[in-house]
Amino acid sequence: MDETGLFWKRLPARMLLSLEEKSALGCKAARDLLTPRLGGSAAGGFKVKLLLLYPLENLHALKGCSRPNLPVVWRSHKEAWVTTSILQEWFVHFCPAVERDCAWYGLPYKALLILDRAPGHPGNLDDLSDHVRVLYLPKKTMALVQPMNQGIVATFKAFYPRTVFRLLALRVGGRDQQSVVLDFWRDYSILDTAYNISESWEEVPPATLNGGWRKLWREGIQQDANRLHVATLPQILQDILALAHGVGFREVTEADVVELLQSPGRALQ
Repeated sequence: MDETGLFWKRLPARMLLSLEEKSALGCKAARDLLTPRLGGSAAGGFKVKLLLLYPLENLHALKGCSRPNLPVVWRSHKEAWVTTSILQEWFVHFCPAVERDCAWYGLPYKALLILDRAPGHPGNLDDLSDHVRVLYLPKKTMALVQPMNQGIVATFKAFYPRTVFRLLALRVGGRDQQSVVLDFWRDYSILDTAYNISESWEEVPPATLNGGWRKLWREGIQQDANRLHVATLPQILQDILALAHGVGFREVTEADVVELLQSPGRALQ
């Protein structure tokens, strides 16, 4: 299990510039950073419900929304960091989900939770469950062997803009494309993001989750997992490019999409 940063309101550079030329909207460095925390089983069949951290607690977009019913576990922290108390609270929700998954597969309720050694990760999580053991990766090697860093996070972060672009394509239809894009982007909220992030996480294939364990547990890698895992990202890139062209931004290039997936980018405000 690991966390990543995600700017939830981004566009490819050429698409953004084209919109700016046709609107009075300004553009500034993206500040809409949130922190999704991802985790799943080594076999790839079980995904942990995303823990989503955002700097602000009281948001207009969430007014009247039942947060326990959101598709993510929503928590706030001024720096969007996972703290000890947040992780302990999350762990209490994590254990029943693992128990249900074990029961589904007819397995005994026993699990190993692998975490990075970080300031917000308490050393006493084991005390909160008799069935889940917690193992902390050594600091010197955790960046190299952490399964989430072996393409899982990158694939998830690529699925997210594809999900958003698919919604945009549905909105555009046959109307004035750039005007519709501007309206869509103005209205796009953090509540929309919560649902789209959850959908993007569900789209990550089991083979990608399983392939992420190749450095930590090679014996657990299923046949063809590495091949399927490698093939996923290029296809997502091409999907995003085709969707951008489909909503009227044919000036967007493959390099723009690569930049979108690799850099913090800018947000249209």
